[in-house]
Amino acid sequence: MSPYNINEPCGISFSGGRSSGYMLYKILEAQGGLRDDQRVIFANTGKEMPQTLDFVYRCSQEWGVDITWIEYDGEKYPGVVYDKGKHKGKQIREGKYREVSYETASRNGEPFMRLIKERGMAPNLVARFCTVALKIRGIHTMAPGNLQVIGIRGDEKRRALKLHGQVSDGRESYCPMWLAKVTKEDVKKFWDSQSFDLELPNNDGTTDWGNCDLCYLKARSKRVSLVQQRPDLVQWWIDAEEAVAPSVFRKDDSYRQIASDAVSTVPFDFGIDETIPCFCGD
Repeated sequence: MSPYNINEPCGISFSGGRSSGYMLYKILEAQGGLRDDQRVIFANTGKEMPQTLDFVYRCSQEWGVDITWIEYDGEKYPGVVYDKGKHKGKQIREGKYREVSYETASRNGEPFMRLIKERGMAPNLVARFCTVALKIRGIHTMAPGNLQVIGIRGDEKRRALKLHGQVSDGRESYCPMWLAKVTKEDVKKFWDSQSFDLELPNNDGTTDWGNCDLCYLKARSKRVSLVQQRPDLVQWWIDAEEAVAPSVFRKDDSYRQIASDAVSTVPFDFGIDETIPCFCGD
């Protein structure tokens, strides 16, 4: 049976990227549409590029599928202490989420900034709470059943092994593209054959502009390059850090330094400079 024929209630995570768009198409194709107990969910942080929002909306319209848009709307139970299960004795912050639409979705980072100010710090490489609060927990809240379908490809072995079949917060992650051995070349070929596409550059199967525009998990060289192309984007990140100073997204540099380097004429060595995979992208 096709790994895309998912015969049970589930939440289908749509990041707004080409891979998750491919996955959604294949699920619709294999099943002849969605079951009543399946829901496609896009979690908007407000820092996605406009083209990402356009793409999510276009997929919904072109394929006749309902996509639920959600946003983080503040903490419901800040600092609540769980007394059961594996979280016993731990402080878990629970969020509120609201449904929005293509027309009403935040476009200036409002959900993300709200979270940063509530926590009094910027997320960082050690405490990546933005992914959980803005994306994962919200999708879990809105998803039916106990299965979470994620667009991890067959050529993303490390990510797939970390997620596929694993249970978190009572939900099992399922990666049909991993099972189908789909590669980034397959995804590119698919979108080349379609009447529309994500209108962001495809860099050898990677969308550098994907999801949060200047995400701190992106390689430093990429962030500098993106700011050189779109200097207007960096101010939000500078404001976010300064709102909770001295906290920064990465201890090795601030976004004010990124902005400075983007206009510098002095060559510099990025050293070991890799993008860190995240649930937000695909």
